[in-house]
Amino acid sequence: MHVGIITDHPKRDLAGAVMTAAALARRGYRSSIIPLYEQAVDVPLLGLDALIVNFARPANIELVAGYRALGLPVYVLDTEGGVLTETGANSPEKLARFVRSSGFSELLAGYLFWGSTLREAFVRLSGLPADRLHVTGCPRFDFASPRWWQLLDFDRTDYVLVNANFPLVNPLFVRSPEDERNALVAAGWDRDYVDQMLVDLRWILAEYLVTVRAAAARFKGTTIVVRPHPFERSRTYEEAFEGLTNVVVDGRGSVMNVIRNSRCVVHLNCGTSIEATMLRRVPLSLEFLNTPLMSRHGPLPSRISLQTRSAEHLFECIEHSERAAQSFPFEANYAEHIWPWFYDNDGAAADRIVNALVADLGTFRGPRPSVAWSLRSSRRRSRVSQRLQAIAANAMGSALSSAARGAFNQVRREKRLDVKAVRLLLDRVTNHEGVPVPQCQYARHPWTGAALASISVDPSGGSSP
Repeated sequence: MHVGIITDHPKRDLAGAVMTAAALARRGYRSSIIPLYEQAVDVPLLGLDALIVNFARPANIELVAGYRALGLPVYVLDTEGGVLTETGANSPEKLARFVRSSGFSELLAGYLFWGSTLREAFVRLSGLPADRLHVTGCPRFDFASPRWWQLLDFDRTDYVLVNANFPLVNPLFVRSPEDERNALVAAGWDRDYVDQMLVDLRWILAEYLVTVRAAAARFKGTTIVVRPHPFERSRTYEEAFEGLTNVVVDGRGSVMNVIRNSRCVVHLNCGTSIEATMLRRVPLSLEFLNTPLMSRHGPLPSRISLQTRSAEHLFECIEHSERAAQSFPFEANYAEHIWPWFYDNDGAAADRIVNALVADLGTFRGPRPSVAWSLRSSRRRSRVSQRLQAIAANAMGSALSSAARGAFNQVRREKRLDVKAVRLLLDRVTNHEGVPVPQCQYARHPWTGAALASISVDPSGGSSP
């Protein structure tokens, strides 16, 4: 079996993709980690037996329809399948109804859920058969399990971590917050609701910066690491904290490594409060900056955090964070609030994904590599511009065409895959488990042999079963 794994932002998603690739390799199966922007060209060239896409939304339904027309079983493991809203366009019920009404239910071979709450909504409302709806957990959170904690090193320790979560008003990958607003409205959110979110978030962000500056003044001998969301402009924070010697703006690597080596985690309405709970670091929520709308929009992070009532209360909690950790109800919060959305924190989500695919597919073999379908950009009706880009990517290899486009486009540059990073993480995962290290290299075009942007992971010892 050869499984493709679509990966959006490497900073957030690569670790989970590599964990899944490692789990497949342990069973003797091949995988290819495929960058989001090169999928339309690369997927038909790889000879896959199954494909895991990172969402089912209007933006990719045409591609998924193309993959199914090619004869490829498509599964969804949602990039944001756990931190959902209780109402609105990103609620379990709305997502499930969309899968039915959009026609996705007729295209998907299965769905892999982070937790049981979303699956229950899909059983009732999505139109997909219940036996193709699998609760697996999300493999990027495997690293937050004690099974993998040893791998979470970082070049700093004992700092206060401040996680930012303002991509709507401080976007990195779009030109303006208005573009973000339009994207949310197109995805089904009410325009007035989104506009009020933007008003609230602008105010919260301004007060957030004031609060961090005050914390830096209070704790002059303590390092404060400010970590922007992967989809945020870091320059906003660098300018705000310029001249503060104990504040470091650092968005490097996986957030789990940074959380694990911190003293505590300061946030507001941020999903990293879940990783903090998993990693036994007290999440401190800036509830005194919250608004009624934002509190309702995503209530889970506040529920599982130590809610600070004022800046002074926050400073007290930071000062006594070690004592707070001793009495904080990590396990109770996980069981009551997190488990329904994230399932077991046992480090085995990737293994469950492999089990689900094997149970569904058995000995199924997917379509042979198709250059013709790649040249159509994996679509029945591709635009002229898409076909021209596909021709160039096939001629020179998508690795080279991706690098060329990334030179002029920051979004594409940020989301390219680096084989060295994949190999390093894969080596660490397999060595930790004491199993053979798989081969890892850029995939190759079936006709020309040119390097593709996707990265293949082959189990050592030869062919896959």
